[in-house]
Amino acid sequence: MNRREKILKKLNESGLDGLLFASGANFQYVVESNSYFWQRYCFNLDEPVAGARIIPEAMVYLNKDGKSTILTTPLLKEHFDTTLNDVVVSYMDQFEDELTKIIDGKKIGIGRDCEAWFRKTLNVKLIEVEDIFYDLRRIKDEKEIALMTKLGKFTDDAVMYVCKHLKPGMTMFEAERMIVDYGLRTGMADLSFPPTCGFKTRNTENAQNIEPFENDRKLVEGTMIAFDIGYMDRGYCSDWGRTVYYGKAPELVKKGYEALQAGETYMVSKIVPGVTKFGELYGFICDKVEELGYYDYLRFKRDETGGNGHHIGSEVHELPFLVPGDDLVLEPGMIFCSEPKMFFKNEGYMRVEDMILVTEDGAKFLTNFPRDLFEIEL
Repeated sequence: MNRREKILKKLNESGLDGLLFASGANFQYVVESNSYFWQRYCFNLDEPVAGARIIPEAMVYLNKDGKSTILTTPLLKEHFDTTLNDVVVSYMDQFEDELTKIIDGKKIGIGRDCEAWFRKTLNVKLIEVEDIFYDLRRIKDEKEIALMTKLGKFTDDAVMYVCKHLKPGMTMFEAERMIVDYGLRTGMADLSFPPTCGFKTRNTENAQNIEPFENDRKLVEGTMIAFDIGYMDRGYCSDWGRTVYYGKAPELVKKGYEALQAGETYMVSKIVPGVTKFGELYGFICDKVEELGYYDYLRFKRDETGGNGHHIGSEVHELPFLVPGDDLVLEPGMIFCSEPKMFFKNEGYMRVEDMILVTEDGAKFLTNFPRDLFEIEL
């Protein structure tokens, strides 16, 4: 069953007459175009919504008979496959009238993006169904896996570039700007979220707490740098985390990082597709870290609500999150991020975050930054 057939099956099971999505992840999933750049939710916004546009410049309507119609502006029409979708080109000031001629049902499912505009524009029953394709989008096809594998490698390379160019006295903002510049130079479309190169310098007030990270803090010997980085390209996102130590690390901290990495790799080795549940994953990490004597340093303990990650795809944080008790079973084609963390008071904060692909017979890392790289020479 191809993607469109799966989408129509969902639509017909829902009892809706059609689906209407503006520029967002569901839009991308329905129209099967990853060249169109839609505005993603930014972590710097306070509103708990996926989009920030008032009037969408592109939208798709799919009726229960399988006909999909894209309404878009002249500048965007080339992004959409006319063999899969009807494409109606108009100007934004005419969108309201155009859309009333396209909608042929009385009970329509809509996404969160531009929901207020849809409700103001259409005189039909509108039901928010942002999550209708979550289960379908969790399983990635070969093209999606190839794109996200490439993104994982790119993110590995970007942070390696930063590690090679760290200099004493540079600020946290300057380190983060290297992440931005690396993406711009190499043609990456955007960031998945604001990057963090979090500086925590041992035996300072800054190192006593997990947060915040002040972006004007300068890099000196004895600084633990917690990276949290993600890029976006061709409609898909990466999410990546590591910690490095600038200078010679205390043995306690160095061994703690080794334990955290050991927990991550042990967890992946325990995955059995069709059997392992997402709610079990963090327990595997805890088991290995405890065996190595570092359980007390974990930021979250067993059964705490902090969780250990999330699914990822066209959005950087896709549901469900990896939390204790989650009974969802891992299936081939799923890609998720696992991000265990430790904190050493007066020393710093560390994380290991990987993109992980569930395969037919296990799982593998899509991010492969050297796991033994921790201390950065001055």
